Amino acid sequence: MTEAAGRNLQEYVENGGTLVVSYFSGIVDEHDAVHDGAYPGPLRDVLGLTVEEFSPLLPGDHVRITGPEGSELAADVWTEFVVPRGADTVWTYTDGLAAGHPAITRHRLGEGTAWYVSTRLAHDGLDALMGWAADDARIAPRGDLPRDVEVVRRSGESGTYLFAINHTSSDAKVPLEAHGTELLTGERAAGRLAVPAGAVRVVRLDG
Repeated sequence: MTEAAGRNLQEYVENGGTLVVSYFSGIVDEHDAVHDGAYPGPLRDVLGLTVEEFSPLLPGDHVRITGPEGSELAADVWTEFVVPRGADTVWTYTDGLAAGHPAITRHRLGEGTAWYVSTRLAHDGLDALMGWAADDARIAPRGDLPRDVEVVRRSGESGTYLFAINHTSSDAKVPLEAHGTELLTGERAAGRLAVPAGAVRVVRLDG
């Protein structure tokens, strides 16, 4: 990660963005050289923390982390000794060498929030974390979307566009809130957008 990229992410959060960063990020620069100062390099200010030591887990080892209202998540592969420097601890390591230390943190910065996940969560744990981050950002859930189909909507001077990426090996259909034109095929789209397995669709929405 470059220093410029770190500054961009900090400005994004300060201006109201929500950022979620995984473990062992921001360690080296564009030349694969370790950044000066404490880990995680250009991310430490936006995350509001430093990492004092890495503690990888042996193959097959797992740790538990506990959080709000006694919620418990499972993790493996990696742990870290995190020192909050403005960030709040949301989940804590329950066992392992890092027991008692922060596992997942949340840093309010400007108008936005930056989350740091210092371990590898199981799939259900990652789903739960992203749900909490979305709720915290007041993002309304879209329960009607197919699982593992990525949908992004962008608006600008040239119009409003919906991007759909099907990461699965099965065809999917994405609900549309408005009619539009699919730019890769030239076909009109209304109601539900067909996205073949492994394919991408881009719709310019009417109006």
